[in-house]
Amino acid sequence: MVQGVKDVELLQKLHVGIVVHAPDTRVIFLNDRASELLGITKEGMLGSVNLASGWALLHEDGRLLSPDAYPVNRVVASGQALIDEVLGVKRQGHEEIVWAAVSGFPVFDATGCLEKVVISFYDVSQLKRTEVVLKEQAEQLRFVLEGADLGFWDWNVRTGTVMRNERWAKMLGYTHAEIENTTMQWSDFVHPDDRERAWASINAVLEGRAATHKLEYRMRHKDGCYRWILDQANVTQRDEHGRPVRMCGTHADVTERKLLEEEVTRQARTDYLTGVFNRRHFMTLGSTEIERARRYGSELSLLMLDIDFFKRINDRYGHRTGDSVLKKLTELCQVGLRSLDVFGRLGGEEFAILLPETDQTAAAEVAERLRLIVSEARVPTDVGPAVSFTVSMGVSSMSPTTEGIDDLLSAADRAMYEAKHAGRNMVRLATQCAAPPLQGS
Repeated sequence: MVQGVKDVELLQKLHVGIVVHAPDTRVIFLNDRASELLGITKEGMLGSVNLASGWALLHEDGRLLSPDAYPVNRVVASGQALIDEVLGVKRQGHEEIVWAAVSGFPVFDATGCLEKVVISFYDVSQLKRTEVVLKEQAEQLRFVLEGADLGFWDWNVRTGTVMRNERWAKMLGYTHAEIENTTMQWSDFVHPDDRERAWASINAVLEGRAATHKLEYRMRHKDGCYRWILDQANVTQRDEHGRPVRMCGTHADVTERKLLEEEVTRQARTDYLTGVFNRRHFMTLGSTEIERARRYGSELSLLMLDIDFFKRINDRYGHRTGDSVLKKLTELCQVGLRSLDVFGRLGGEEFAILLPETDQTAAAEVAERLRLIVSEARVPTDVGPAVSFTVSMGVSSMSPTTEGIDDLLSAADRAMYEAKHAGRNMVRLATQCAAPPLQGS
């Protein structure tokens, strides 16, 4: 889950509970906030699968959740992420239920196998209590929220004025006096890329097409950065014709959780050593590019490259130097690629590059340019002079008979092994009648 002491320290400081499970659902890590929210000691959780009697998870309606419906078990079973499901935590020896917004993320290794499951959750008990108050006595909501760590807004739809509490302003780095009582200022704060969907969600509630506005989007802080805000609201008053008169809502800063989610997602998609896409995600993007090229009738080519005699480098200079060679290769390739190109590590010393809107001739030029750049590179070692290395490359291009990304990979793989068989440190183009791959590296 974490790479070092600093990462562990960071997770311990988060106001978000973090629990990491092995593929068999054993708990292998949890931070202090998780232990606090769940009401179980670290000693009672680490290494365990079945937790203490008297502890359980609840649906929002209060029904007990069966163990197979627990977030970790569902993520393990489906291999899919779970986002912000509100569950109650019934803790042993405590009458009060803690309500938490729970997310779960599968993390896969370079071969696509499940490596661990990361469960993150944060306390939304106050939000749950606020929702009840909002339904029962909307007029008293403002006073309930005074002591809560939530921004509050109360919009008079007819006049266009919006009253906000001090926390709403401080969340964005402003004093309450600096905030205007207009919807336009809120709209100006919302990130341009999120503004349309934020308004769409609000208008759906105003027009009666949705019961509740609940959306996460970015808002500009006074220092110029953007914070992730969870905005929840509904219409609290309509006139005799059903037209909205008043709408109230809350803001919660969920930036820490969003950053953690983004990091978990990044780790699930990228190779831990080189930072390029791992095989699993490369294949997913490759399938997308195949479909796009087929839909628009555009060119698509693929480069496959393998470091020559990589085992010799590891044996002679050590794996640390071998890792440096892999990193150097990715660095050199990324400098020479476009933003739309897709670069992935397929495994070991083997890499692939998708070149959208590129025919085989242009792809061969790219491959030759990269080959020359790599051949001139030097990597420092711990045991002597800098080491040089070369790559053998195969080039394939999409044709009317190409059915999927596997076809492009297979053709480029054959061409690459032809380059190795012919002497290495060269580029070969795929042909339909190419021979099966040759063995060796």
